[in-house]
Amino acid sequence: MLKGLNSQPIGSEKSAQNIKVSKAQSSGQTIKPSAPIPAAARSAASFAATAGLPSDKLSSSIVSFARFFSLPLKPQLLTNIRSQAFLQSAQTAQPASVNPAQTGDSSTSLISAKMREALSLAAAAAESKGVELSPRGLESYAEAVDPEWEKRDEQQRKKRGKEQNEHAEKASLKPVSITADSLKKMAFEYAEENPILDILNVLPGKDGQRWIVLPFDFYEDGKEFKISMRILLEPEMNILCDDSSRAACMALDVSIDNKQRWLFVIEAANNKPMRLAVYTMPEDARLKKELSRLLEIPIERIAVKNREESFPYESSYLDGAPAIDEAV
Repeated sequence: MLKGLNSQPIGSEKSAQNIKVSKAQSSGQTIKPSAPIPAAARSAASFAATAGLPSDKLSSSIVSFARFFSLPLKPQLLTNIRSQAFLQSAQTAQPASVNPAQTGDSSTSLISAKMREALSLAAAAAESKGVELSPRGLESYAEAVDPEWEKRDEQQRKKRGKEQNEHAEKASLKPVSITADSLKKMAFEYAEENPILDILNVLPGKDGQRWIVLPFDFYEDGKEFKISMRILLEPEMNILCDDSSRAACMALDVSIDNKQRWLFVIEAANNKPMRLAVYTMPEDARLKKELSRLLEIPIERIAVKNREESFPYESSYLDGAPAIDEAV
């Protein structure tokens, strides 16, 4: 049973400066999103252009994230999410200059682009829950969503209280038995130390679904694993998961030594895994047979794909989408 995610009251002084709950959300009022308008299948880039956003990958991602969280595709809303991402990435990374339309090939540009994408996902998630995050709150949420967020490394080093270099640090760590219970403990310890995340995990989305994020890190066999577990619970299900709680989807986003990135997306029905998509770089089709055996999922329901997006789970969760709402 999952416990403890609502241990920090929403009204606490510790979190009030970083998160504001909308009046309707805090009072328990149900907020229904605009009903989707039937439309021919169109790409996220097409919707972004219709909304007047710059023609780049970030705009497409923002539209995809809005779809994922059932947000109305209003130009002003999409623009606000984009602005939050650029402003916070500029403060966090402190680049010399930030151009929303710029696309570069340098490592700095790639890091900034990935950071803005994580911030956009965090901003869309917060919007879906009816809350307004401070810049620090938004950064904290993005940090939990993205296992390769740089500050997660810094926090782990501070927590361990070591000043050795990375190799010496790994060598000094004692082997830890990695079990379901130990992983759960790590996730909840992180949530307890980050009350903003604790609060956001408790709040449902405006569409009734509940999106929760459980990050954790560990070492095994000389490798550092940083993980973001993102779960989409069915409407009206309680985050304090008992036997009646059901997850519609779960994404396990794994970074290994910041060199390899794996994403496992499981769709479930009646608490039983039904479909699995694995995103890797590069694609490895040999995994299908072994995963089918381990998870008892028919091999035809397992897809192994090349990872082309930072967040393919949220970027491709829905095939259809409502038309852009021109009203602001």
